[in-house]
Amino acid sequence: MTLPHPAAQSSQEGVAIPRPPSSSLGSISGADVGQVWSLDVSGLDPKRLAGAEGVRALQGLFDALIDALDLHPIAAPIWHLFGGEHAGVTGIVALSESHLACHSFPEHGGMTLDLYTCTSRPAPDWERLFGEHLGAGGPVRLQSRVFRRFLEPSLDHNPGISP
Repeated sequence: MTLPHPAAQSSQEGVAIPRPPSSSLGSISGADVGQVWSLDVSGLDPKRLAGAEGVRALQGLFDALIDALDLHPIAAPIWHLFGGEHAGVTGIVALSESHLACHSFPEHGGMTLDLYTCTSRPAPDWERLFGEHLGAGGPVRLQSRVFRRFLEPSLDHNPGISP
């Protein structure tokens, strides 16, 4: 039998809700090391998800997310365009807070996006941002999961003593 990870529990909406890890050390708890948003988005404009136009639109979305959440890129984003009929796009940018990555699926009018930040932050208005940058004029459908990240304390770690 597999038990769920102690750092998350599912709500009725399917969104992970933070739960600090249990510890056998009494009042010592794990270190909160941020959160991951994992989004599956549909109802998007296939033209804004493919080829060079897709890179421009996705770069606009990345810029808007970086501004909205006060994130700090440490390098320029890397974009990969796939060949073929649908020419989807994969993108990633390293952040001082961690990373932002996406994969577009123009043939489905959708994309996936993951954002990991090492500190907890309030969620941006995802639907508005996706609609403005990638929308097809209709409703944007969004499935969002949020995972809190925790590290258990190390029993042999003493920050005052070097090995």
